[in-house]
Amino acid sequence: MKYILKPALALFITAVFVISMLSVVHSLTLEPIEKQKQKTRESAMKEVLPQASVYREIPAEITGSIVAVYEGLNNNAHTGYVVQLSPQGYGGNVDLLVGISSSEQKISGIRILRHSETPGLGALAVKEDFYLQYNGKDLVPLGVARINPGEHEINALTGATITSRAITGAVNEAINWHNRNRK
Repeated sequence: MKYILKPALALFITAVFVISMLSVVHSLTLEPIEKQKQKTRESAMKEVLPQASVYREIPAEITGSIVAVYEGLNNNAHTGYVVQLSPQGYGGNVDLLVGISSSEQKISGIRILRHSETPGLGALAVKEDFYLQYNGKDLVPLGVARINPGEHEINALTGATITSRAITGAVNEAINWHNRNRK
C-alpha cells in the first residue's frame, strides 16, 4: 500500500502545482490576448468599411453565424455596417467581417480574422485574389461558381468549395441582415 500511496501523492501534488501555474499564466495573458484581438478587429473594420472613422457595436438580432454588428460613423453620420460572422468551414469556424456601404448599397469588403482551414486549400481565403471578389458586389444573394462566375457569383477556391460556400453564405447572411435593418 505504501508503494502506491507515495507515488500517487507525489503525482497529485505535481498535478496541483502544474494546474496552478497554468491558471496563473492564463490570467496573466488573458487581457493582452483580448487587446490584440480587439486591435486586429478594429484594423480589419477600417479595411472593410474605410469611409467610417468610428465603429460602434449596436444591438442586433443575432441569428445564424452572425456574432455582432457594428455601425460605421464618420462625424456622427452613418456610413454603413460591419457584420462579424463565424460560419462553419471545412476545418472549423471561419471568423470574418463583412463591410456594407450604406451610401453605395454595396459590399465594401470582407476580411478573414481567424480560420482553421486546410493549408494550401481553404486557407487561401485570406489571399486578396479570393476576398477582393466580394468588393463592390450588389446587396443581393451571391452564389459560388467553380468556373466563369457570373455577376452575382464568386469564383470558388480550387479544392476548397466548402470554405468558399461557407464564406459566401456568411456574406449572404450579412446582406440579408442589412436588407432587413438598413437605415
